[in-house]
Amino acid sequence: MIHRNTFRVVLCALGVIVSGKLLGAEYYVAAAGDDTASGTSPGTAWRSVDRVNAASFKPGDRISFRAGQEFRGNLRLGPASAGQATAPVVITSFGGGRAILLAGHDTGITLESVGWVTISNLAVAGDGPTNNTGYGILCDNRLDEFRRLENLHIENVEARGFGVFGILISGKQAGYAHVRVLGCDLHDNLRGGMEIAGRLPWDSPLYAHSDVVVRRCRAHDNSGDPNYDRNHSGSGMVVYQVDGGVIEDCRAWANGQQCHHGNGGVGIWSCASRGVVIQHCESFANRTSGGDGGGFDLDGGSIDCVLQYNYSHDNDGPGLMAYTYAYASYADKGNIIRFNISDQDSRKGERYAGLWVRSDGNGMTGLRVYNNTVRMGRGGKQAAYVSGKGVEAEFRNNIFAGGDEALPLVVEQSEDKLRFLNNLYWNGGSPLRIKWDNQDHSTLEGWRRATGQEMAEGKSLGVFADPEFAFASVMAPSNDDDWRARLTAYTPLRSGTQRLSAIPTVVRSVKPEAAVDILGCVLKAERWPLGAIASGS
Repeated sequence: MIHRNTFRVVLCALGVIVSGKLLGAEYYVAAAGDDTASGTSPGTAWRSVDRVNAASFKPGDRISFRAGQEFRGNLRLGPASAGQATAPVVITSFGGGRAILLAGHDTGITLESVGWVTISNLAVAGDGPTNNTGYGILCDNRLDEFRRLENLHIENVEARGFGVFGILISGKQAGYAHVRVLGCDLHDNLRGGMEIAGRLPWDSPLYAHSDVVVRRCRAHDNSGDPNYDRNHSGSGMVVYQVDGGVIEDCRAWANGQQCHHGNGGVGIWSCASRGVVIQHCESFANRTSGGDGGGFDLDGGSIDCVLQYNYSHDNDGPGLMAYTYAYASYADKGNIIRFNISDQDSRKGERYAGLWVRSDGNGMTGLRVYNNTVRMGRGGKQAAYVSGKGVEAEFRNNIFAGGDEALPLVVEQSEDKLRFLNNLYWNGGSPLRIKWDNQDHSTLEGWRRATGQEMAEGKSLGVFADPEFAFASVMAPSNDDDWRARLTAYTPLRSGTQRLSAIPTVVRSVKPEAAVDILGCVLKAERWPLGAIASGS
């Protein structure tokens, strides 16, 4: 007869599934450990990263580093250490808090062609952005066939001081499916905070990754590489070649300070992707000495992507951008920019604006831009800029508030596929001035007659009025995580005797699909607001 305790040991050794979960071993690593020990308890812990690299792990195994201690080395897992459904291989800390992996000049953690892995509760540090040449965490699918590896989970990880990215998730052909990056802090890296990107040819009809979620992450002080000119650098977070994903409740700031090339960074953005939603995020004080440097962007090859409920402010480049480049993998179509706030963006350069739309590639179709609040202050030249060549877009229920020297709207190369309906325009106290194809218009009526804009079903739409926001001066950038509490300041107040919330939406086509404003207040079906916040909400 087998003793009960012996039977339990046999079950663990054989990796038998119990209650739907695959049992695995736990291996411990501590500064006072011994690499000749078993590693299977805190008292018999291993000592080094090299000892971990020498082992292979089975589904359900855990590698736990003593919290509060530093471990120098470069951790690597390959295909022999993959997890499986309900039983990932886990790399984490034990004892409360986080262990620190000191990567030196190289990559901190490398996962090569391995799926079903969780990395949690760790700090990974390089020797500094100009001394390190690697990544904080590199997840690379090196399979020669197009097969996505599954279930990659990175949570509560700090990655700092690396020469490329804090986190890079990529692949030779396919990448990963079911990716979760949660609660991570990515800062002081050279080329950028985080990139989830494919290496497929630019004209590939496939997407490297699918089902990607980035949530509650922070990316800041990733300077950009002044010597890297092959592509963009200095971004906080970017997803590329992703089929279905969301970036939400994230913050990006003070990135891109050293970008000197045309391909600068953006706080949070997506390109060459389908069905990506960026929402409830703040992006501010991102910088550039060249191009870009903005807050949010739906870039080249975006299909059915949504930018909603975000707050952009005090960026060098555009706050809200829709752009496609000449060699984009897909023609942009069906994208939405709604219920966002851009304030005091486009602080450098005359080419940008709080809202900036342009196509240099295969064009844009079905772009809908509605219920955004764009406020321009000193330094900017226009609240909204649209280059109409190859762009089919509708702009409705937005507030475009320029300053004394910033126009509310500038449109160049207009085509018949642009429609402006029921927007508010303001020049900061100066007479109205809208620039349309090098023609200045000083009244809405004159602009309507000349262009057919702000007209529907024979009725005149739009208004030139002071939104009278709840603050009188520029709001200072803030590192306050509770940034949503500050958004009530963008509630439109009275303009003369007329409440802006009472301006009627005359035609049904102007009505947006979203059911709430940026503050989460339910919108009334019979009357929709101007801008991102319903007056009185």
